[in-house]
Amino acid sequence: MKTQLSSAGNGGTSDRVICDQYAAVPHTADEIVSDPELSEGFLKLVNQHLPPGQQYDAAQLNKRLLNLRRRGEDNGGLIRKQRGFNGRNIG
Repeated sequence: MKTQLSSAGNGGTSDRVICDQYAAVPHTADEIVSDPELSEGFLKLVNQHLPPGQQYDAAQLNKRLLNLRRRGEDNGGLIRKQRGFNGRNIG
């Protein structure tokens, strides 16, 4: 079982990896979490940048991704991505 990094020690490093990799993909956090294929792809992408023994499993990464989304970019969380034509803010 892979372990999640705590908020102490390397937690900031794992959060930075998640945020950096999230910025590199075109999908929103909700899309990644709700689509098993996107989730698996994002998991592989993030774990490539973390040392062995400090990698996430899918459930842990999805939970962390949503927590970072809730935190917001101004507080060290995920960037806000533009919504597509189905978004609420485009009329």
